[in-house]
Amino acid sequence: MEFESLKGFRDFLPEEMVARREVFQRIEGVVQSFGFREIDLPSLEKMKLFEVKSGEELVDQTYSFEDKGERKVTLIPEQTPSRARVLAKEKSLNEPVKWYSTSKRWRYEQTQKGRLREFYQTDVDIFGADSVEADAEIITVLVEIMREMGVEKAVEVLINDRNLVEEVLDKEDVEDKRKVMEVIDDREKMSPEEFLEELMDIGLDKDRAERIDDIVGIKGPLNEKLDDLEELVSGDVEGALERMEELAEILENYGVLENVKLDMSIVRGLDYYTGLVFEVFDKKGELRAICGGGRYDELVELFGGEEVPAVGFAIGDAVIEELMRREDVWPKEKLMTDVYVLPVSKSVVEEATEIVRELRGEGLVVETDLKDRNVSAQLNYANYIGAEKVIIVGERDLDEGKVTVKEMESGEEELVKIEDVTQKEFKSTR
Repeated sequence: MEFESLKGFRDFLPEEMVARREVFQRIEGVVQSFGFREIDLPSLEKMKLFEVKSGEELVDQTYSFEDKGERKVTLIPEQTPSRARVLAKEKSLNEPVKWYSTSKRWRYEQTQKGRLREFYQTDVDIFGADSVEADAEIITVLVEIMREMGVEKAVEVLINDRNLVEEVLDKEDVEDKRKVMEVIDDREKMSPEEFLEELMDIGLDKDRAERIDDIVGIKGPLNEKLDDLEELVSGDVEGALERMEELAEILENYGVLENVKLDMSIVRGLDYYTGLVFEVFDKKGELRAICGGGRYDELVELFGGEEVPAVGFAIGDAVIEELMRREDVWPKEKLMTDVYVLPVSKSVVEEATEIVRELRGEGLVVETDLKDRNVSAQLNYANYIGAEKVIIVGERDLDEGKVTVKEMESGEEELVKIEDVTQKEFKSTR
């Protein structure tokens, strides 16, 4: 019988994990440089946790089941509800709370390019700060991650503010703003004619539908388009517009303003976000959204806590991998080892083992023979594991208190005193 992995699940061999681990470390390195602290939360939660936050629609897309204790549980599709649960319980945390984590998530969805049923995701959140500065820091972290991944020029960060859209709709005397925003949320899936028809179908006259279409069609450099928006709405949406203008100033100070565009059609999850919203797309339009996030100031309160402002984003590994491979910046999938210690015979294993112990004690990645292979087979294995150096331990060299050090890339060999080999100067040049 031949077994295969489930649809939407992946196997990663060591070479593949080398590249994947490097990507995770680079993302986390950026996040850590901003002072975000790592947390780890359960992979399995009570189903009700996700019903409270997102309703039955999200739960239908999860791996949910009844456990042996007859409890309804869910493999987490995202971590934000878990974080809100913790924050509602913990009363002594100093704000702002800046958390991140990278772990596996699960969603029972139709699989497609960049969308899987099991995936890794990094979540980055700031809790307890409702300031524009917090919004700016989150967006800056995101841009810096794109730079670190080498895809900065291939993507665009599109931002909006739900409050700004609502103020525009108030100015247009729209009574059911939610229905209109649901149509706006689906705008990219429609033709211009279909969008206007949808707006009129929910009660807007043609003139108002066309004005709203003009406004939500605004997209471009943040400073420039904010000026266009202010002119179009005659300065009657000052609250949210002023916040967005302040955000632009801070982003300019951070050196990332040129990477950010205003897109008035982005509103994201209507039951979730309360203000700033943003998404990252590849400029060629070939991939799904690479990342998304925004401000969700009401979530912690849903879980019995006090009102805690929050802003954050999540980035999954599947789409960023597609983008990095396309842009030819995905890390090399190759094993790497600092040193392979090669005993030429059983008679020198004790001395070889001592060298292995010394080098590992100095922080090097060191392998040695585990199968009693001949010299040729060991060299082939050392090449397979990407050994930078091979230390050949032979009887005649040992009689002189030396070993042979072979540089695998150049093939050059040199006799070296054993005490020099085990000094801290003998470090990887990677």
